Amino acid sequence: MRAGQARARPRRRSSRRARAGRRASARRRRLPRRSRACRDGTPGGRDDGLVAWCGSRRAAVGTTAGSMAATQTPRRLDIQGLRAVASLLVASHHIWFGTVSGGVDVLFAVGGYLLALSLIGEIERTGAVDVPRTLWRIAQRLFPMAALVLVVAGAVALVASGPLAFGRVLSDVFASATYWENWRLAADGTDYVAAGHDKSPFQHFWAMGVQGQFTALAVLAAAGFALVGGRRMRDARLGFGLLLAAVAAASFGYALLRLSIDPVGAYYDTFARSWELALGGAAALLLTRIPLPGRLRAALAAVGIALVLTAGRLPVEWLQPGWVTLWPVAGALLVLVAGAGAGAGAQAARGPVTRVLQARPLVWLGGLSYGLYLWHWPVLLGLIALVAPEGGGVGPLGGMLVLVVSVLLAWGSERAIAWLHAPRGARRRLPVLALAMPVVAAVTAVALAAAPAVQRDAIERAAPTAPAELGGAALAARVAAAAASPSVPDAEAVVGADGRVAEWLVDDCLTVDLAAPERCRFDDAPGDDEVWIVGDSQAVTWATAVRGALDGRADVQLLGRSMCPFSTGPVVEAQVRGLLAQCDAHAQGVLALAAERRPAAVVISYGAWWVGEGYERRVADTGEQLAAGTLAYAERLHALGIPTLYLDGPPPVPEPAACLQAHADGGALDACASPLQPEQRQRHEALEAALAAGGVSVAGTLEWFCAVEAATCPLVVDGVPTWTDATHMGAAASSLRQDAVAEALLPLLGR
Repeated sequence: MRAGQARARPRRRSSRRARAGRRASARRRRLPRRSRACRDGTPGGRDDGLVAWCGSRRAAVGTTAGSMAATQTPRRLDIQGLRAVASLLVASHHIWFGTVSGGVDVLFAVGGYLLALSLIGEIERTGAVDVPRTLWRIAQRLFPMAALVLVVAGAVALVASGPLAFGRVLSDVFASATYWENWRLAADGTDYVAAGHDKSPFQHFWAMGVQGQFTALAVLAAAGFALVGGRRMRDARLGFGLLLAAVAAASFGYALLRLSIDPVGAYYDTFARSWELALGGAAALLLTRIPLPGRLRAALAAVGIALVLTAGRLPVEWLQPGWVTLWPVAGALLVLVAGAGAGAGAQAARGPVTRVLQARPLVWLGGLSYGLYLWHWPVLLGLIALVAPEGGGVGPLGGMLVLVVSVLLAWGSERAIAWLHAPRGARRRLPVLALAMPVVAAVTAVALAAAPAVQRDAIERAAPTAPAELGGAALAARVAAAAASPSVPDAEAVVGADGRVAEWLVDDCLTVDLAAPERCRFDDAPGDDEVWIVGDSQAVTWATAVRGALDGRADVQLLGRSMCPFSTGPVVEAQVRGLLAQCDAHAQGVLALAAERRPAAVVISYGAWWVGEGYERRVADTGEQLAAGTLAYAERLHALGIPTLYLDGPPPVPEPAACLQAHADGGALDACASPLQPEQRQRHEALEAALAAGGVSVAGTLEWFCAVEAATCPLVVDGVPTWTDATHMGAAASSLRQDAVAEALLPLLGR
């Protein structure tokens, strides 16, 4: 019995060992999937492989806008802290200062740093770069959060803006979903610091577009590098690092050249921004090879974080992304290089800055920085629309509310996305959320096809009936009466950006491509006669009035360009900065086209009110200089026998929403009228006198907007709001002035 039991025990132990072995074998079989998740990061950006707390469920480490690829380098908690600092800089400067902070530049540098390590790691491990798998892995991390923000913010924007903004919102969503928002903003000439004519809840996606495009190109370049010779090189890191350094140098040179030609376009240009990411990658592969003593590392980190924190205080007049952009980028690289190799056992040797960046709160917030970046901007605009529609800020408490809500949305979004992609039983759920972005883009593209019809119907229903026989004198009398007794718009009037003319809002003719001008030609007449409208964004606002004035007598061709007055010279250059060459090229193209097509008349308009408050440093003869620049073009039209008419735009006023807010609060309607400054009147009169002396017909439009003798400009005339924003006339106001325009324009046509 004992012997039998003695013989049986080993078998039972063997059985237990066998069961334990089978369990270990099962664990080993499951290990590659888990290790891949630890290496590649979970969908939605919860784990980027750099700072993964793979052994602890308490950690929440994620991918941000500064990281576009995974890597297997030792964990760098200070990078998470740096991301947190950068995202807070971006959000705080948007909220309280309305300026750029350098935070995006820091995220670009960090993104390039991590991307280079990821790609070179794959080359060293496998000798190649699996392009489809790498891009799919990146999409799994980045697409779900971005798609969620686009869907939520897009739905809110569509409901809040209504059908008049249907196309505008959908265009932004589509451009963001296809990582093309940066090029859309560049084409529209949107000054990011000034936020353009109206702020889009998606314009911050420009940075995602730049980084997404660079990442795709870098992955392809790395695959080519490995294929051509990277796998055979003794030191692939050195070779790839030198390649990135060369790309950074070329991109920086291109950025400086582009800034001298088109500073607004350069701000969004992927090729002008690529040096920031490429420089980060070069630093990761080259500078981290240099051994540095602990004290030097600490000093570098201190200098680096100081540069990062002070980048937002540099003068906004210094053009980005040029020499000034080196400030935050260099700061980020100093912090990254100082902390290189700072593993868990060497943290104390890296100095106080690195230790602070490795603090648990910053590491946690760094894991949410991607979501924080994406959420904070639409949350900020939403709060402004609720509490400060007149265009003011949200204040200290409101700003803190924006930050708190954005962090909560980022945290909740990442938790939800991670849960949706978590393994269930023995199988992992399909990463369907990675397909969310293409689905959003496809659905938006279909909706965009229906947008013009929806918007035109809404515009027709909202359009007021223009008073009959309201010529120039009658209009001036109505304006004077409105100035004496300010009022608010009628209840059915459309206010704000959605009240813009259809030619801008629906037909997208703010800037007309001279290679395809027919897109902005309105075939209103049975014959071939054309009347052209040229100038900056003010020109398109006159389209409704000009078309109404012609009443089918001639087609209307828009040929304007945003931010480019139909003038030239030093006073224009001082305002548009590096855009002068581009503006002049557009004007020369218009003149060449005029020699070919010989329009019946050309209407010139621009809003160059660069006098008075805020322009004290400008020359006293601004009006005369503007007229001289316009005549340099107009005289060539006159030589072709083409008459010209100048329609001055309305003078700038405070945001019209302040008038509505004052009425809603039961206060005085002082905000519904704006003072006409003496310098503004002088500039208008000097400009028109000089143009008239040069053969240009002028209409005396100042009385159409302001009671000149009373020096007051009413924001509302006969219940119709004149301005859609601080500088641009709306569709209803343009329609109100069509008879006055007819009095000035029709005699030029001989009718």
